[in-house]
Amino acid sequence: MPSQSSTPVAPPGFPKKPMHYLPAADLPRALERCRRLLDKLLQHEDGWVFAKPVDTHSLDLRDYLSVIAEPMDLGTVSRRLELRRYPNLLSFAKDVRRTFSNAMTYNNKGDDVYESAAKLSRIFESGWASILAALPSPPPVAERRARLKDELPQLPVDLQGKAVVIMKDIGGWIQEVDGRVEVDFDKADEATLDKLEWLLALAAMKLEAGALDNQI
Repeated sequence: MPSQSSTPVAPPGFPKKPMHYLPAADLPRALERCRRLLDKLLQHEDGWVFAKPVDTHSLDLRDYLSVIAEPMDLGTVSRRLELRRYPNLLSFAKDVRRTFSNAMTYNNKGDDVYESAAKLSRIFESGWASILAALPSPPPVAERRARLKDELPQLPVDLQGKAVVIMKDIGGWIQEVDGRVEVDFDKADEATLDKLEWLLALAAMKLEAGALDNQI
């Protein structure tokens, strides 16, 4: 029987909206710190419980998917990290927290799975706070827009195309002039800036991966 307990919250003093802005070149290194924290969770003696999706069939949990709307597990988080699917640090933390909150929602307090989730959740929040504490403060929005205006045209063509799609979604696409697409960065809010900066980070990670390949 699912418990009626609320989902776990961040400990006192933890920022309600964690800062997840990073210069594009710094994001890969920050995600590597996330990788180390995730490995710590998986290597914990209780980590195996959350390493794979819940097998509702073999465990005969017929009501699981009706109680848990968005299943998540640390193995899926690990694969998403490997595939560079996280555009920022906050999206990584959201998936890890969902893994443990799902377990604490479906299981009763005092059950082994509930207590394991609570224990690993505390370990995660402690490590996550350390990661956040090391992040730089974000520059003003105007500075971010100006940097994107300078750096986006230098992206590979495929990533420039993705940038155009993002800008079209907010009505920031103007027109194509002499083969170049012009966009209105003044229309980009912070959420859109996050997406565009992720493209810069993705390009940086591809460049770094290529450099490593050349050294092998």
